[in-house]
Amino acid sequence: MIFELRLRRDAVGGPVIPAQLTAPGLSRSRALTELRTHAEIAFLVHGFNVNEARGRAGLGLLAERLAPALPGHALVTVLWPGDHWSRAASYPFEGDDADDSARELAQFIEDLLGAEQRCSFAAHSLGSRVVMETLKRLPAERVGQVCLMAAAIDNDCLVDADAYREAAAHVADRVAVLSSRRDRVLQLAYPLGDFLQSLLFFWRDDPGWALGLRGPRPKDAPDRLLWQAIDRERGADHGHYIPAPDASGPTADNQAAAARFAAAVLSGDPAPRYE
Repeated sequence: MIFELRLRRDAVGGPVIPAQLTAPGLSRSRALTELRTHAEIAFLVHGFNVNEARGRAGLGLLAERLAPALPGHALVTVLWPGDHWSRAASYPFEGDDADDSARELAQFIEDLLGAEQRCSFAAHSLGSRVVMETLKRLPAERVGQVCLMAAAIDNDCLVDADAYREAAAHVADRVAVLSSRRDRVLQLAYPLGDFLQSLLFFWRDDPGWALGLRGPRPKDAPDRLLWQAIDRERGADHGHYIPAPDASGPTADNQAAAARFAAAVLSGDPAPRYE
């Protein structure tokens, strides 16, 4: 069954709000009761500059593609306010919304789900920060597989003790990274946005290359880390991961390949492939 977890109040931008769970044809209380019947839950998180309508459409399609490979899972699409009316110009300020969304997501899991329920995660772009910040707030017994696609977080964060090394090494069963050197957003816009963020929040952020562009820095990488670099010939750009209703040609092919990779990761396949 597919659920929706809303962490946003407004259709565009706006504040992070406490989690609101819904499901088609069910009241909120009944949706929560139904979700609690599932032993395995997969949370799907969109990235930056995605309004409510686009997030709902894209994650809904992704959930439909993942469902056949995850028959025992409940699929929960997570809508968070990582966007603004100024569009990409808001990027240096969206880290706080990502962190606040992570806090609300973790609180939902800890307070409203059963202690025996295991949670896995798939995220795109800045949604990877939402997921990894969530993991920092959860005990290892609650977390299963994690899939980060085109992750807009620094490529040393999984080996940095001050960032997500503990979450990657000891909380998640496995963190799988899918990256592309042909991602123009992460290649061109991310370094600038990350630099501006480091100037604005110098006590928390340092500039760096994106995990979803170059993959994880191998030095001291956790054993539970898996990295798949997409062949350059595929031309996988930043919008080639989450399905889009109007996608066609190579874009649609790459989106389908990313969904298959995510499905393999979340199902526990020991050797997921992007193909």
